[in-house]
Amino acid sequence: MTVLLVAVAVAVPQVAAAATPSRYTIVDLGSPDSGANGINNADVVVGYRDTPTGRHAFRWAGGVMTDLGTLPGGASSVANAINDAGQVAGTADRSSGGYGYPVKWSASGAITDLGGPVTNRLGAANAIERHGRIVGGQRPADSEGSPLATIYEPDGSSRYLADPPDALYAATGINARGHITANPGYVIWDNGARFKMPGLRYFDGDVVTVNAINVRDQVTGSAPIGDGLSHAVFWNARDVIEHGAPIGTDIGTVDGIAYSTGNAVNAAGQVVGTADPMCQPCAAPKAWVWQPGGTIAALDTLIPAGSGWQLQQANGISDRGEIVGRGVLGGRSHAFLLVPRFHANVNFQPASSATPAGYTADAGAVYAARTGGATYGWSADDAAYTRLRPEAGAPDLRYQTLIHSQHPTSANTWELAVPNGRYLVHIAAGDPGFTDSTYRISVEGTLTISGTPTAADHFVEGTTTVTVAHGRLTVTNAPGGSNNKLDYIDVIGL
Repeated sequence: MTVLLVAVAVAVPQVAAAATPSRYTIVDLGSPDSGANGINNADVVVGYRDTPTGRHAFRWAGGVMTDLGTLPGGASSVANAINDAGQVAGTADRSSGGYGYPVKWSASGAITDLGGPVTNRLGAANAIERHGRIVGGQRPADSEGSPLATIYEPDGSSRYLADPPDALYAATGINARGHITANPGYVIWDNGARFKMPGLRYFDGDVVTVNAINVRDQVTGSAPIGDGLSHAVFWNARDVIEHGAPIGTDIGTVDGIAYSTGNAVNAAGQVVGTADPMCQPCAAPKAWVWQPGGTIAALDTLIPAGSGWQLQQANGISDRGEIVGRGVLGGRSHAFLLVPRFHANVNFQPASSATPAGYTADAGAVYAARTGGATYGWSADDAAYTRLRPEAGAPDLRYQTLIHSQHPTSANTWELAVPNGRYLVHIAAGDPGFTDSTYRISVEGTLTISGTPTAADHFVEGTTTVTVAHGRLTVTNAPGGSNNKLDYIDVIGL
């Protein structure tokens, strides 16, 4: 192709526009006829794979898939969720073709039947928190009706979350604070109080569903939008409960598909789910991801072109931004893992403290290259101002450790080397032992945290999207901050 300049034809070579890099790399977990349901912050994935003898639960880590097996006498099992300690919640039958019952696998792979002695009390274990508490559901003792919301304690005891006739259907999620989601559309607080999540513009409380809850009490599921259709929804449960937020946020759908649902939400507020036409013959379902602030995208558009994958379900997302689900490759279902093109997860802590799964430690040292390849740190040495407070009120280890970011002066800044581009940044601030602060923290000049801790909640968190053009993502103490304390930061490339 040529370009005519003045009256002389001059051949000008055309420069191709730089291709937008894919947001994720995709990992085939290595087994056809499989799907992934959950992932923890240690990059361990769980799900199911079909075998010659039946469907079996699996655990995948570091490129190796391990069959978790079945109950004695059983033929089938499915792993639904995994915590950072490596414990797994799922479902397994007791005989070939029989009912499924809630089960738990230890970190070493030993299976425990949680279902009790009654044969027809079928059910499932759907979610597990850091201490090994599991939620799911089972039929009543008379074996009539649907499974009811149940919690299974590490000591082997279990109880309904509410007794009939006020019982709920099977519980779907539990977070590190012990807060639980159960249908139709409830969040259950740690004092036993339960709150209905509101619908969208066409409210029908009986068909609102909730599927997952993160450490910040943000919830996802689905709600009707009218004409028999439904969309994925995002709620901040605390806003609903404490401030009477009237509606959920409509996440929407992709490619005009009629139905969508949110399946999982991470600490940054990213939601993943599935859009499904729910008809035959119709277009295939599509997996998607939604960013806080309202951007939804089909995952097929965010992986390398020509990969051959059709991503149909997104079922889990870690705080590192990694996504798992089920796709089609070569005409067969495959479990997949999507890894963001860039992610960094840093915990602020004393050098002697244990480091949370999936995180690297920042112990207050000045900016420099760290073990593992990341480069980050402070403009002035802050090592003397790290703290470990193993208080019972902290949701997990990330909230038990902190650094005083306004030492040795309020001008101290923290930076992370990153490729230039857009990033989703989530920061947690707080102290499990004290509330003597006003938290104001900026990322790249954007105020990200602004709040005051209370006796009921010692932590303030925020998520923002920023663009980095100078090779370093910069965190500063914002004006008005007093006794700022940082717990951890999640940085995920967009």
